[in-house]
Amino acid sequence: MSQGSPKPTIVTTDDPRRLSPIESSIMDWCNLAHAARKRGDADALEDIEAELKSLIRRYDETDGDGHMNPAWARPNQRALMLSALGRIEEAIDVEIIAAKYADTPRRQEVSFGNIADRLVRLGRAEEAIGWFLKAWDAAPMSVPVMMTGARAFFDAGRSKDADAVFEALLGMEDLLGPGTDLYVYLRHDGSLLDMAPELPSLDALYRRMAAIGSDPEGE
Repeated sequence: MSQGSPKPTIVTTDDPRRLSPIESSIMDWCNLAHAARKRGDADALEDIEAELKSLIRRYDETDGDGHMNPAWARPNQRALMLSALGRIEEAIDVEIIAAKYADTPRRQEVSFGNIADRLVRLGRAEEAIGWFLKAWDAAPMSVPVMMTGARAFFDAGRSKDADAVFEALLGMEDLLGPGTDLYVYLRHDGSLLDMAPELPSLDALYRRMAAIGSDPEGE
């Protein structure tokens, strides 16, 4: 099955202190890979792929750079590499292996959320919904997970369910302040603007954010 040209993304972490030195390097090189794919720079991507494969070898040889749960961490990092290189279906298969060893809510959030996000990027929204629901169950307050779920519902033609995700966010005032995950998504994810005309709760979030930005007391 062809993977087409899935949209490049950005690899981030909510807390850089959680990353080992090798994991930090993998994240940085993955972002370089996404950027190279976006601009169509095949030569740069070839060099980046070599660096990433070297890092993954070191990660495997050190049992996940001393990770407490290498059975989860090693396939998780390999899946990050595959995704960054545009091999999304392979990344999903490897992340599913990682998910079997996700022994904490945080690791479940990461693996289930990654699988859902990659399925959305491949246009397989119905499949993504099932993984989103698992991720949301593990991390009900995770904004990135909720953004993925809303997109999956929307792409699957389930606008009411997508709107319900944003309606839940409307009740979380503290998530809308500058610098929060939700604020960053609303400011920088153009795909959300495309959804807003059809989702009243998302439109209300944009209006609330605009009101906060224009309130002198909110500065």
